[in-house]
Amino acid sequence: MPEKLQITIVGLGLVGASAGMALHRHAERLIVVGHDKDAGAAGRARSMGAVDRTEWNLISAVRHADRILLALPVSEIKATLVAMAGDLKPGCVIVDTATLKAPVLAWAAESLPAHASLIGGDPILVSERQGTANAKADLFSGKPFCLVADAGAQAQALQMATDLVEALGARPFFVGAEEHDGLLAAVEHLPALLAAALCRAVSGAESWQEMRKLAGSQFYASSYIVESDAQALAGACLANGANLSRWLDNLIVELGQWKEMLEPGDQTALAAAFEDAMQTAARWSQAQATNAWDDSEPLVEMPSAGSEFRRLLGFGGRGESAKQPRKKQ
Repeated sequence: MPEKLQITIVGLGLVGASAGMALHRHAERLIVVGHDKDAGAAGRARSMGAVDRTEWNLISAVRHADRILLALPVSEIKATLVAMAGDLKPGCVIVDTATLKAPVLAWAAESLPAHASLIGGDPILVSERQGTANAKADLFSGKPFCLVADAGAQAQALQMATDLVEALGARPFFVGAEEHDGLLAAVEHLPALLAAALCRAVSGAESWQEMRKLAGSQFYASSYIVESDAQALAGACLANGANLSRWLDNLIVELGQWKEMLEPGDQTALAAAFEDAMQTAARWSQAQATNAWDDSEPLVEMPSAGSEFRRLLGFGGRGESAKQPRKKQ
């Protein structure tokens, strides 16, 4: 029986605890260690069976890890990489889950020793309820999990990261860092900014005290911000500021067009615009729920399955001729 691989999860919120629960489907081959600076989150993850044990000290948690999953906001990743860089096991592969990739790859290049690697990651999830208590083993099942590597990444490290993603039940999606960050500005950071702006615009009115009593489902849906840490959200938006600014310009133009439809009272044009938006949202919601994406270029197949990690987990090999990762054009 081969020695168990140690997977260390740093950050035991919804993503980290769910990852631990998913990995426990392979408990006979893995040991999952958790670390979170919030003792309450660490305790909940342990009691839920998301981790085999927790370590209060970051270095103790990562020192013997074969793989590390950084389930942290982008604002915490640089300091974490610096803190653990001198204590990483040779061959250790790190995967993060932040919504920005270019800065994370740059920090890894600056901080990590030559014997350790970071492959950028970003699981694409829809979950209204956040926090450790809402973790579930199937959170990643069938969902795209972006993997991003710089030009100098070793093929073996990328393969190991890919295997880890498959162990979670997710589908690897290979994309370049700049492309990823530009796309995420539109569908992650812009919606958060728009929700905050809407909330501030209406709550600043003199009539807010009465208006708030009439706010129902639509206001709730439009003003909801998934991220609960304002500093973390602000840091992510600033780090992706150039991309976000361009998308904000596009949104301002779009809002101007809606205003033009209102002023002459053009119900036909307004209804057509609403119908187009509703159909687009419905198609996205259906595809997201069923993982059935009708794209001209589907998610990229996994790279070669001949890695030690997959063999230890008992996954069937697909042969050395399997497709290698390629960037989405």
